[in-house]
Amino acid sequence: MLHLLICVSIWTIVVSLITHQTISGFAQGTKYLKKLHSIPCANCAYFTGDYRLKCPLCPKIALSELAIGCRDFQPSKNCSFNNSQSAK
Repeated sequence: MLHLLICVSIWTIVVSLITHQTISGFAQGTKYLKKLHSIPCANCAYFTGDYRLKCPLCPKIALSELAIGCRDFQPSKNCSFNNSQSAK
């Protein structure tokens, strides 16, 4: 009986640790994805969309975490133009 109790206790500890690590991993992943979605490059007027030169002003940091808070960011003016053209 004691042997069964020890085995159940060990498995309970193992399962709880795995569950904790899984939940913790999902939480960290969600936090990281939210951070990546705050990169402003795709909505910038200087963003070229060309893989060879993504940004002529800051080519080394374009589309990276370092671009968050970029001082050269200018909102793209043609976003509303593209939306109005696609509606026709």
